[in-house]
Amino acid sequence: NEGDRVVHIGWNDWYEGVGGTVVEITKLPNASGVLRSPHWYLVVILDTAETIEDRAVNFVPESDFHSGSYIPF
Repeated sequence: NEGDRVVHIGWNDWYEGVGGTVVEITKLPNASGVLRSPHWYLVVILDTAETIEDRAVNFVPESDFHSGSYIPF
């Protein structure tokens, strides 16, 4: 949801593990049609004052990141 705190977990990205706040959520259709589900994109303002837009699967809730309750693969 907008306003939620998340952490980016994209592998090999310089901002891996950097937290931020969700400011926008966009639903884009799945162009390949393989899984028949939409792709959700988040626009996040990072704590480093930068804005990143990436697929929702590359973010986890900040509380899950710090507790280690998500599986990173």
